[in-house]
Amino acid sequence: MSAENPGKVQAHTEPATGVKQFKDLTLGAMATQEPSAVAITGGTVLGATLAGAVQTITAADAIDLTSNHVKLTGPASGTYAITLAAPSRGGQFLVIEMVSTTSTNAVTLALTNVSGQSSGTTATFNAANETLTLISNSTKWVVLDELGVTMS
Repeated sequence: MSAENPGKVQAHTEPATGVKQFKDLTLGAMATQEPSAVAITGGTVLGATLAGAVQTITAADAIDLTSNHVKLTGPASGTYAITLAAPSRGGQFLVIEMVSTTSTNAVTLALTNVSGQSSGTTATFNAANETLTLISNSTKWVVLDELGVTMS
């Protein structure tokens, strides 16, 4: 924890010039790998996705493995499906959230690369604020929380 800012950690990068840069971050910002959480001038942050962390899906599509937050908008009529590939690395958080839909038009996700759900092989999102929170190990996405999502 940062001595100057309790509740925050101090992260740094080491640019090519060798000058370290410090920034106080909340643990939440680090966990979700928000693009604004770390400013980089040269150098590399290993294991962090700093750009494109939010993906918006409005029709059948694959979830981008570099995303940490997927915002679903349900279809105007009918349903559509999304897919999620096996994780490319361990320790990544992924939040899939239905932000809005018309009536109860659904978005479905086959749980092929997911384990730890309460039941079933499909997650169905059909109302605003339904959320599925996952973390990756080296081969699967593991369910941390299901909020309103129907597992069948």
